[in-house]
Amino acid sequence: MSEKPRIVGIDLGTTNTLVASVRNRIPKVVPTDRGNLVLPSVVALSEKGDLLIGKMAKDQMVVNPKNTIYGAKRLIGRQYASRVVQELKEYFTYELLEGPKGDVAVNLGGSTYSLERISGLVLGHAKRISEQFLGVPCPEAVISVPAYYNDLQRAAVKEAGRQAGFEVKRIVNEPTAAALAYGFNRGLDQNVLVYDLGGGTFDVSVLQITGNVFEVLATGGDTFLGGVDFDNRIIDYVLETFQQQTRVDLSQSPIAMQRIKNAAEAAKIDLTLIPNVVIELPYIEERKGKPLDLRIPLSREQLNALTRDLVDRTFDLCDRVLTDKGISKSSIDEIILVGGQSRMPLVQQEITRHFGKPPRKGVHPDESVALGAALLAESLGNIDAVTLLDALSMPIGFAMANGKFRKIIDKNSVIPLTTSFRLPGPKEDSPIIELDIFQGDSEFIVDNEYLGTVKVPASAAGRRIDFRLNEECLLEVVVELPTGPRHVALATRDTPDTLKRLLAEEKAARARSQPVASPVQTDSGLFRSIRRILGRD
Repeated sequence: MSEKPRIVGIDLGTTNTLVASVRNRIPKVVPTDRGNLVLPSVVALSEKGDLLIGKMAKDQMVVNPKNTIYGAKRLIGRQYASRVVQELKEYFTYELLEGPKGDVAVNLGGSTYSLERISGLVLGHAKRISEQFLGVPCPEAVISVPAYYNDLQRAAVKEAGRQAGFEVKRIVNEPTAAALAYGFNRGLDQNVLVYDLGGGTFDVSVLQITGNVFEVLATGGDTFLGGVDFDNRIIDYVLETFQQQTRVDLSQSPIAMQRIKNAAEAAKIDLTLIPNVVIELPYIEERKGKPLDLRIPLSREQLNALTRDLVDRTFDLCDRVLTDKGISKSSIDEIILVGGQSRMPLVQQEITRHFGKPPRKGVHPDESVALGAALLAESLGNIDAVTLLDALSMPIGFAMANGKFRKIIDKNSVIPLTTSFRLPGPKEDSPIIELDIFQGDSEFIVDNEYLGTVKVPASAAGRRIDFRLNEECLLEVVVELPTGPRHVALATRDTPDTLKRLLAEEKAARARSQPVASPVQTDSGLFRSIRRILGRD
């Protein structure tokens, strides 16, 4: 008798993707077709026009950087016109484009690919691998996302899963999935802090675990702080040292940069276990017809000095999350490490110093999110198997006429929930009401992420509008019209005029090298880290 179809849990990572499945109540990671446990989250088009996914795509990145798409997780679901993308687009080796819905897309071999499609190709490959290994169809999945993802990013990941052929039963926050892997069916009564420092993002969440009830008390993070940024500090160091030694600037050579990027990542991993490494790259460039070799020693102490401010930023975020909710460090019973970058000795030392206790051992930092997603997937068909009470990571609201942000749903609100208010009147004599929806922590819309615009007839002024967040933290907007309640789709193609004006003013002010007239931070730590995407500041 053949086995029934399986539902899988997937950790769709910036660097790697993992799939896990539960059998006999035990979750296990599904190996790839090459025997590894991780599938590189990379898609490429070869010189012959073949579409490559995973390790094959990553292996040819050095010789084909313009047609190799990596790090899609940092950009998926973002609007092309957003300040984040405009700051970031010149730092990738591949070309970013504006998609048909105003979102970010990429140029791959002369064709435009949405990032949902890129991630869908990775997820589709993971689906095929899982079905081949498990020997049964895997039509359904639970997919994890960073807790600090906004509504559009969550919806984009769900769409990527659909394009891969999955029925996505649930989107779950990565720290919540990791806590599930730690506490499921253990009968615990603890407050747990999940410190998730992955390849491209950092999340911190505090959960209260009571039996199989997992309640998120507070959450926060930074979608531009991760292992890639640590790699880029090494890249900066190598470029600067080599230029001092040879007066040759390697930053203008895409192939040299990719070789250095790979070597930097390998050196960082080696320094987790040993105190000293040597970065060696023969024939990295030539000068006057003679080959130049790169040979630069790097110690763990040097790496700590290069990246200490990044580590400090993670603890600033931890403290902010605890302070916002009034949670003391002493009330944290366990600290769980998630993400490959959390293996760094400096990170673990600083956690022990900062919280007064060492992190919990026995929770696999690379596998825990996929394992937790698989446990949640398996429990969905069982009544009362597990209860998740998740929280909103960033406030949601709408734009005021002066460019300020009016919050409607506060950060750390427990979901699912519904918040209602009355629609404002239309602008001047307009026949429609346009309400521009944003999500973010700033009081100014230019610093937040544009989610879309609600467009309804002017006659709806003063009527009730509901913002509904489901258990996946996805937003639904319902307006009470004379004909009855109506679900309103958010229009995202046209960037609001107010936001366009503010972005243009900011760009002009930067061009003049003058302070921006409005109180907008143009050189925050976020954008300093963005400018290091490819090691160029």
